[in-house]
Amino acid sequence: MKQETLVKKMIADYRASLPFYEVMQRYYRGDQDIVYKVWNNPKRCNKIAIENFISKFVDEEVNYVLGNPLSYVSKSGNTDAITAIDENLFHWKTNHNALLMRDLEIFGKVYSLSYIDREGRYCERILNPTNAIAYCDEDGVPQLFIHFYHKKYESAEYYDIYDDNGNIDIYKGGSKIGHATHPFKGCPVSVCEMDDVSETIFAKIRHLQDTYNDTLSDQASIIGDYRNAYLVVTGVEVTDEIAKKMDDHGLLNLPANKNADVHWLMKEMNDSYIQNTLDDLRNAMYSVCNHIDGNEKLQSNTSSLAIRSRLIFLEQRAKSMYDYIQDAIYDRIERLFEYLALKGLDYNVSDIQINYTPNVPTDIMTIVQAISQLGDKLSTETALSLLPFIENPSVEMERIRKEREEEETIDLDAIDE
Repeated sequence: MKQETLVKKMIADYRASLPFYEVMQRYYRGDQDIVYKVWNNPKRCNKIAIENFISKFVDEEVNYVLGNPLSYVSKSGNTDAITAIDENLFHWKTNHNALLMRDLEIFGKVYSLSYIDREGRYCERILNPTNAIAYCDEDGVPQLFIHFYHKKYESAEYYDIYDDNGNIDIYKGGSKIGHATHPFKGCPVSVCEMDDVSETIFAKIRHLQDTYNDTLSDQASIIGDYRNAYLVVTGVEVTDEIAKKMDDHGLLNLPANKNADVHWLMKEMNDSYIQNTLDDLRNAMYSVCNHIDGNEKLQSNTSSLAIRSRLIFLEQRAKSMYDYIQDAIYDRIERLFEYLALKGLDYNVSDIQINYTPNVPTDIMTIVQAISQLGDKLSTETALSLLPFIENPSVEMERIRKEREEEETIDLDAIDE
C-alpha cells in the first residue's frame, strides 16, 4: 500500500475513533454525562453531584506504581551507562513517567514520541489517541505515525507524519508545508497499549459511575425540594398580596378563629435506602477495579505487611499496568543510546535493568535484615536497589567508593599532631 493511501486511511480512522476517546477524557476530568442530562421539570430542584471514581482509581494506580522514582541498574556494572541516562533525562519533568502511565490508564493506549529539541537535547513527547495515531506491522513495530495539533491563535489543524526512514512531513490544513528529518532508526515512537480497551477503568465502571452520579444527584435534589416544603394555611383566605407581605416580613396575622391554622407540609424521606444504594454502587466499583477504600476503618494490625496484604489485588493490576509502560521505557532508553551513539558513546540497552518500588508502607528493617542474611550471595548494587530510598544504586556505589578513597588518603598521624 502506498504511503499516501495509508495516511488517508489513518486520518479517517483517527477521526472516526476520536469521539470515543474524547468521552474517556471527559470522564476522567469529571465532565460526565450527567452534566448534559435534560431535566423534564425545570421548576423542580435539579442539582448535579459527581464523585469521580474514574479519576480517583486512575490516580491511585499511577501513584502506587510511580510514587517512587524508577531506578536503573547496569547488569554488567557499567556506571557510565547509568550516568548517561541520568544526565540526558535530567531536564525532563519529574512526573513524565506518571503522565505516560496516566494516559495509558485513561485511554488504554499512549504514544511516546522521541525528538531532539532546539538545544540538541534528547526529549520525549507523550501523546494519546485524541491527538495521534500509529500504524504498526504484524509484530507491533511502528511504521508510520501522525501527530495532530493546533497552534495558539490559529484555527487550522496541523499534523506531522513520521516514517521509519528518518522523514518528517509537516502539513497544515491538509497541505504539505515543510519537511524535516529525525536521527533515529525506524519510526521514533513507542506504542504502549493494553491488550484490550475493556481493561481500562473507564470501561470497567462507566455505567456504575453514571448510576452513582444519578443516585447522588437525586439525593441532593430531594433535599433541595425538601427545603422548599409547602406552607399549608387553613381557615384563612390568603391572597397574592398577603402572600407577598408574608414573604417580605415573615409574619402572618391569623384571625381569632379556632379553625385557622398554619403548618408546613413536608415530604418524608427514607434517606437510608438511598445511602444503602450509594454504598452498594461504591463497593461494586471498588470490587470491579480491585481497589480498597482508604476511608474504611483499619483493623488493629496496621503493620506494613498487613497493609500490603490488603493491597494484593491492586498490586496485581498495578504490576500489569507497569509491564505495559516498561516496554515503552526500554524503547526510550534504546533511542537515547542511538542518540548518544551519534556522539561516539556506545551503550547496550539489554544491559539496563529497570526497577520500580510500589509506593506503599515498607518495612525497611525487614529488607535490611534479609540483605544482611544473604551476605556475600548478593552484590552491593543489587542490595541497594532493594531499598526504596535509593534512587540510583550505581550512583550510590560511586559515592561509597569516593568516600572510601577519601578516608584512605587521610593521614591519621598528622591529625594527632
